[in-house]
Amino acid sequence: MRPRLLLAATLVALAALPGPTWASSSVAAGGLTTNAPTSTGGAIILSSGASIPAVPLEVQASLMTALVSGGGYTLTGEIRGFTGGGFGGAYVGAGGGIGNLSSNHATGPVFTVFAGKSVAPFTSIELRLYRQTSDNGATAGFAGLRFSF
Repeated sequence: MRPRLLLAATLVALAALPGPTWASSSVAAGGLTTNAPTSTGGAIILSSGASIPAVPLEVQASLMTALVSGGGYTLTGEIRGFTGGGFGGAYVGAGGGIGNLSSNHATGPVFTVFAGKSVAPFTSIELRLYRQTSDNGATAGFAGLRFSF
């Protein structure tokens, strides 16, 4: 349990450090439910990315830490597209990476799709679906608030 707590504290500290002006950082917190093992709890997602000039896309990396019975994590590379700028804008995206959401805690390929809607400056509601494709892989759903910096 202590290594997970230390990893989470280290990642939060790294996300709080100032970075280049072209990079954006955000943190999301909310509810998570998984099907293998069946579990409901919370999750924290840390993301950092950079915009692609001249197109409404952002490339980002995200780390999701599951705060549910059995734990788990995912580390994904993602592309996020914007449907409108500023307050009231929305976004959709998809990505892939590695994780261990499964009941046997085996690390394997993970894919995610997500969508969000701005509800206040620097704040959005986000919905995500994760799928670990290895044997005994799990499907997980996330709903929460994302705060951008």
